[in-house]
Amino acid sequence: MIPIFDKKLLRLTSLAFIVPSSMAVGYGLGYLLDKTFSTESFRFAGIFLGIVAGFYELVKEIIKYNRNLDGKGD
Repeated sequence: MIPIFDKKLLRLTSLAFIVPSSMAVGYGLGYLLDKTFSTESFRFAGIFLGIVAGFYELVKEIIKYNRNLDGKGD
């Protein structure tokens, strides 16, 4: 079993990868759409949407972590 402190530490370190991975997924989908439709604008839209989605997930995880610290979490 992983001690509680280690689980919290792993959860916090995973937060560092949320935004970059969301950007990578958005860029990848945009790249595929650009290749499909022979354009060059979907990549930038994908990166932008990836950033927005990444920050949204980041804020959700931080709020959830703070609730667990207060003892009010699920």
